[in-house]
Amino acid sequence: MSYYSKLSPRFWTGDTGRAIRGDLEAQVVATYLVTSPHANMLGYYYLPIAYISTDTGIPIEGASKALQRLCDEQYCRYDKASEVVWIIEMARIQIGDSLEKKDKRVIAVAKEYASLPNNLLLQEFFNSYGVAYHMQVRRGFEAPSKPVAVTVAATTAVAVTAAPAEKPSPW
Repeated sequence: MSYYSKLSPRFWTGDTGRAIRGDLEAQVVATYLVTSPHANMLGYYYLPIAYISTDTGIPIEGASKALQRLCDEQYCRYDKASEVVWIIEMARIQIGDSLEKKDKRVIAVAKEYASLPNNLLLQEFFNSYGVAYHMQVRRGFEAPSKPVAVTVAATTAVAVTAAPAEKPSPW
């Protein structure tokens, strides 16, 4: 959790701020993403849409649409499967364009990155910030190469009677 974050007054006159003028839910969600109690200095963290809805008071549908609008404006990226958000420029704004190799924040960045759940955005983040922040380990999201076999040992025999087969649903 971040105890403070920088939100520049230029947000309102920058590209994103101008693009979302008049869309109050998108404006609230954009500022929420930076100041969220779940945020970190990377701007890359676990954030179910229900959290946005609960914390801002915006209904789930509105929060989801606002988040999609921000993704469309390239303000952030969201991986629905892992429920992870990445505010693309937040690390640069919160940390700086780059770090000296001996800066203690290099270790903090690596730890924060390592703590993220597997998701589709990991490599993209590394490509954007890896060199500038001296990140050593590139993480990627890979599906298992083949299904994992699961063996279940039966300890109790249960009689099963066959039910008539139902026609499969097309849905």
